[in-house]
Amino acid sequence: MLKKAGVTKSELNRAWPSRQELLDDAFLAMAAKARDDRADTETLLSTWQYLSSRTGDLLSPSGRRQVLVDVIRTAAEYNFGAVTATGAWRSYAGLSATIMSFPETDSRQRTLDALLASEMSFVETMEMFYRNVIPTVGYRLKPHFGGDWQPFVVTAAAVIEGLGLIRASVPALVERPLDIPSGDTLEPWSLASLGFVGVVDAFIEPDPDYDPHEAIARLSGGVDVTPSPAEDSQAY
Repeated sequence: MLKKAGVTKSELNRAWPSRQELLDDAFLAMAAKARDDRADTETLLSTWQYLSSRTGDLLSPSGRRQVLVDVIRTAAEYNFGAVTATGAWRSYAGLSATIMSFPETDSRQRTLDALLASEMSFVETMEMFYRNVIPTVGYRLKPHFGGDWQPFVVTAAAVIEGLGLIRASVPALVERPLDIPSGDTLEPWSLASLGFVGVVDAFIEPDPDYDPHEAIARLSGGVDVTPSPAEDSQAY
């Protein structure tokens, strides 16, 4: 392994005098890497491009519902495959699951702090994304959540990442498509997409004050401005 990395044992020992110091830095690197990987940039950017191609559907309630479902379904399937299949995410998930069993040392606390920073970075990124996308397609966070999008972000992530963990032991069950009625036909759905839509319906509802023409103008102009809490009518 040292030969593959292009270093000698003496060089390794100078950088990390003890095995524990090596593990500490490895754990911190896992947490930092996951911060970048979990909020998959390609998924976020492709969603805006997709919405720009569906502006005509935003004019009717049924069209908006279909756009919302299509966006969630596509994003969930891609994110499930692109993120939870990576070695970096599996290492992050394993570390998150086992860290509390580590001895109570300063190194464990540093790792916990890094995991917290990674988690909050992910939550904040996805919160801004949902604050932008959901209102654009005519939906809003249900009022009783008081404008707090973070429970939605955490629950949605738990569905995707929980299935990612289960896939390791029962891949055939998790990856098997399910035929779901859609009009007069059956469409194949993944468990990740079905679970994600269920979370969306628990937290999101149609916005009675939605102006489709404003949303279409915004999408057509390529404008991507995330509303701040002060601009969010549901935020406190």
